[in-house]
Amino acid sequence: MLRTWPLEHKYNCLLTLKYTNHTKAAAFADDLVILIKAESIREAENIVNVELSEISGWTVNNKIRFNEHIIKSNAYDKKKEERKK
Repeated sequence: MLRTWPLEHKYNCLLTLKYTNHTKAAAFADDLVILIKAESIREAENIVNVELSEISGWTVNNKIRFNEHIIKSNAYDKKKEERKK
């Protein structure tokens, strides 16, 4: 007998992927947030590429596709904000 996992279970697995130590993952309903802490934008971009590669492999293995039209990214530079003060 073929057993399928509920969709929530599949998405929860994204939270337990082996991310780098610079990365935290959080989810709410069907939204996933990946938080990256890095010393520079370039380092953050490199880490994001590694994490997205891991997530991409997960989606292929689980036959899931994300809606590319609603994917967003934001960058926050703490040092830049401190210089403004």
